[in-house]
Amino acid sequence: MLGKLIILKFEGDFEQGFRVSLEVSQEGDRPFLEASGALPANPELVTRLHHWQQSYRSLDVASRIKPKEIFYGGSIQQMECRRWAQELGQSLTRWLASDAFAAIDKRLREALSLNEPIRILIRTEDRNLRHLPWHLWDLLDRYTQAEVGFCASIAQRIEVHDRRKGKVRILAILGNSRGIDIQADRQLLASLPDAAVQFLVEPQRHEINDRLWNQPWDILFFAGHSETNAQQGRIFINDRESLTLDELRYGLRQAIAQGLRLAIFNSCDGLGLVSQLEQVHLPCAIAMREPVPDRIAQEFLKQFLIAFAAGDSLYLAVRRSRERLQGWEGNFPCASWLPVICQNASESPSTWQSLRGATLRRQSDRDIWKRVKVLLLIAALVTSLIVGVRSIGWLQRFELRAFDQLVQRRLAEPPDDRILIVSVSEADIQYQDQMGMARRGSLSDRALLQVIQRLQPYQPRAIGLDIYHDFPFEPELAQALKETPGFVAICKVSASEDNPSIAPPPGIAPAIGFSDAVTDFDGVMRRQLLGMTASEACPTSLSLSLQMALSFLASENIAPPQRNPAGEVVIGDVRFPRLAHHSGGYQLAPTEANGYQILLNYRSAAPPQISLRDLLGDASDSQLADRVRDRLILIGVTADNNDVHATPYRSSAARRTAGVIIHAQMISQIISAVLDRRPLLWWWPEWAECLWIGIWAIAGGMVALGWQWLAPARSWRLWLAVVVGLGALYGCCALVLLRGGWIPIVPAAIAFLVTAAGLAIGSSTNRSHHESTVR
Repeated sequence: MLGKLIILKFEGDFEQGFRVSLEVSQEGDRPFLEASGALPANPELVTRLHHWQQSYRSLDVASRIKPKEIFYGGSIQQMECRRWAQELGQSLTRWLASDAFAAIDKRLREALSLNEPIRILIRTEDRNLRHLPWHLWDLLDRYTQAEVGFCASIAQRIEVHDRRKGKVRILAILGNSRGIDIQADRQLLASLPDAAVQFLVEPQRHEINDRLWNQPWDILFFAGHSETNAQQGRIFINDRESLTLDELRYGLRQAIAQGLRLAIFNSCDGLGLVSQLEQVHLPCAIAMREPVPDRIAQEFLKQFLIAFAAGDSLYLAVRRSRERLQGWEGNFPCASWLPVICQNASESPSTWQSLRGATLRRQSDRDIWKRVKVLLLIAALVTSLIVGVRSIGWLQRFELRAFDQLVQRRLAEPPDDRILIVSVSEADIQYQDQMGMARRGSLSDRALLQVIQRLQPYQPRAIGLDIYHDFPFEPELAQALKETPGFVAICKVSASEDNPSIAPPPGIAPAIGFSDAVTDFDGVMRRQLLGMTASEACPTSLSLSLQMALSFLASENIAPPQRNPAGEVVIGDVRFPRLAHHSGGYQLAPTEANGYQILLNYRSAAPPQISLRDLLGDASDSQLADRVRDRLILIGVTADNNDVHATPYRSSAARRTAGVIIHAQMISQIISAVLDRRPLLWWWPEWAECLWIGIWAIAGGMVALGWQWLAPARSWRLWLAVVVGLGALYGCCALVLLRGGWIPIVPAAIAFLVTAAGLAIGSSTNRSHHESTVR
């Protein structure tokens, strides 16, 4: 069960008084309550503290202070110790009940519940505040699951390289035991469930250092003699050596980086030791604030380990074990005052289960679920925003350019050799003039007659003329065309002022196909028109590409096109998906999707070509037989003129593609889809695209949360994860495009980045705020 965290920050001293600030939060969250107040100057409280300490230390009991001879002569000053303890407790209670502190006390009690765990951290560098018996504060009497700990003004979370093995790893240092019994401590540790304990008995300094460096530990335990002088703690590791924890600084820092979470000093006067551990940012430590009788040290350790290993939180285990020491105060006055927790404020206390690796997550399940809910909410908002922006066309330009990039990076396909283009270049136009061929356009009737006569013996499947001819053919040519099976001429349906209609050749009745095409805002031709409403000038509803393809497919015994119940064109058993105004990355005006449009799946290589000059002059019969028989022949102009267009492969003005080549690509798409099962380009319905964008928004959030949980101090890992995520998105879209699918890449990438950046920035802001509150 998650509880509350209370941080009381003290600034000042007992001579001038203290400014006190309060923060209350749910564990793992930002504070929901902040307040400020004060505590008045009270040098008398310090005097009483020192009197109590003096009387307590005068008790002649076997303790774990610096090893010395224990004398039992003389009276034990128990009554005196109890009297000063009572006065100290009363003085502390009166001080905490002062008017200047009342506002904080009231707000605090209003924010707490009786049945929830409560951690109270007192953040101070004043050593006298740390020695006060804070457990006598009546707040702890009312809230029985509350316990007090101390934290330094500066705290930092150390990134942990976790290598958990399923057991709690304990390094137990059993130091100088002169006059005390530490074998009881050893037996208690050895009996712990799910623990791997390594004992160092009266070790040398280098042995301790080597263990700290070479192996990961969860708990560091010390039993033996220790003391604090001038706020510096010292442990006696054998009968000849003692050392301060500063002398193990680097080894301790390494141990913390490898997972050390808790230090227990079951020895005397441990606040000096804890102060040194705070400098290396140990997550948590338990020590004795004064000299501790040997029997009390053993009893506390036993009760604490039993409660902690049984599942109590660390704070609750310390409180219950401390309170049980009250039963020993008949012989050992103030025994329940001794145990104290010192906590790194940027870390959460560990549980026995987390130490043994039963759960490796830093957050509790409830905290994780809360973060997941935040992630899902942000992902939903980001997805909704991007889908909305996309629906009004703001992303169309970027989606189409990304589509072009994906198309260009596909594996190269061989050209479709079922189609042969007879090209009319500028040189071919000059050739006609040199040969005295009268022409009204780029191709003279005489030249066209010679082309038909040259091709016809090799029995092409069909011949298409992609050159406008809205005037009568010469009689000889007209007669030859009537005798040519599968000849298709063109006309233009468009009837705008800037793009007038163009009629088909008059006087004969060949098959007719319109040449109209659709281009996008950037001039790139990505769509193909199969059909549209005929006009008076151009009396056909079928495109040139469809007419030519149907002629070829008819010779392959493929039935004419049909319509399925959804109104889609079906040729053979292949469905040609109709492009609507909101399809794939397109967000078109409804009129821009008129006619029966499909996406054009280009091949990287154009169909084979032969120039007009080569066909009429140098080409041998054997060459023509191989290149023409059973082919579709398409005659068109490749000279520099207005009939050039940008494609996903060739979009620059200097590299644009002739219209006849694009018509050949369109023909190839139809016959390849029907005969070769080459995929047509398809797209998802809008709901599936929204889901896809949402999935990548969630993925971006998961990247940010994963970075927050695992390596918040290393931003390069976040950027690496973002790059890997975007690479995975690109790879998915590229692979799907190989199967003909055009799925959203730009909206998904934006959703991924925005969610990742939003949560990462939020996490960094929270972390900065948290770090500032613990400094």
